[in-house]
Amino acid sequence: MYEILNRLNKIEGVNGSLLIGKDGIVVAADLGTETDENAVAAVGSQILSSLQGALNRMGMGDFRRFIITGSNGKVIMADASSVLLILLLDLDTNIGLAGVEVRQAIAEIREKIQM
Repeated sequence: MYEILNRLNKIEGVNGSLLIGKDGIVVAADLGTETDENAVAAVGSQILSSLQGALNRMGMGDFRRFIITGSNGKVIMADASSVLLILLLDLDTNIGLAGVEVRQAIAEIREKIQM
């Protein structure tokens, strides 16, 4: 899993990535020393829970992907079967390019989980 995160982190503007269980437990992380992976995992798990509840109430099915844009950066969260992929991005990162790489990473993660 770390090789997938390492490849994602090489995308221009990506500041770190991690995989968490749906319960918020870190499975693998490559965030650097300045970011608390457990804090990101806890927040990611809370966001996922809220999003899934909202999607259910609106009849929109299961969570797949969510992009958050803040004043200082972006976050991509994507469902990868039993884990959640989270990427931390610079504000000006090309979301289209990152999205293509995220889709490929999700497919690889799902394949590894099923092995």
